[in-house]
Amino acid sequence: MSATDQTTDQIVEPTPQVVDPLEPESTISLDLTLSEAEALHGWLLKPAADGSTSLDNPMVSRVLARLGRTVDTVRASVTIRRELQDAGIGVDHLSDEQLHELGRRVTSALSGDRD
Repeated sequence: MSATDQTTDQIVEPTPQVVDPLEPESTISLDLTLSEAEALHGWLLKPAADGSTSLDNPMVSRVLARLGRTVDTVRASVTIRRELQDAGIGVDHLSDEQLHELGRRVTSALSGDRD
């Protein structure tokens, strides 16, 4: 019998200790369309059959928060680009960060604040 064939009827308790990795943790980058990211975010927020949610797990909750912030940022970029293009302002050459800075400057100018 191989190690993968062995089973146990006993409940295995998770250890409360956090093991520090010897090396920095590897990262994964995913390229998702906005609609894919929104769908994933929505799916992760749905409760399971037992009523628990992804928010009950601290690590998943942190990742879900990051995903939510990223989706919100991209959605804002898309909206700002669309509104500026509808107003006749070409912004295709601007990166998202440059677009956000332009938005901050416009908001600041409209509210009367000066840097």
